[in-house]
Amino acid sequence: MSAGVPVESPGHFLTVEPEECRRLLRDATIGRVSWPSSAGLVTLPVTYGVHDDGRIGFHAAARGLLSELAAEPADVAFEVDDIDGETLTGWSVLVRGAAAAWQGDWPDGLCRAWAPGHSDLTLQITPHAYSGRSVSAD
Repeated sequence: MSAGVPVESPGHFLTVEPEECRRLLRDATIGRVSWPSSAGLVTLPVTYGVHDDGRIGFHAAARGLLSELAAEPADVAFEVDDIDGETLTGWSVLVRGAAAAWQGDWPDGLCRAWAPGHSDLTLQITPHAYSGRSVSAD
């Protein structure tokens, strides 16, 4: 196959509507937060949960890089995906929003940090826009 030549495929590459993006976010538990940090553009994985009001919540170490988002709120991108290598299917959701320290009481059971250490800082992303894609090779 030469570069730039389209390949015909019986699969699909489809847009996922915002309401479906929100549903997919609620069903997953690991995402990636991207923002222009003091160390440059950074993308870090987090375990997260979606609050009833749509905010995305996650824990971070008070002295880690993510703590910058509590000290100085920032525009972020948040990405979650699910890929099945056997069936060659999957989806990806991108949220654009504002990250800051969690406002209000942290709901019991919203999410549980997996990483070892102290994750005593709670953060939120308030979504502004959702976009998504689903893909299948067949």
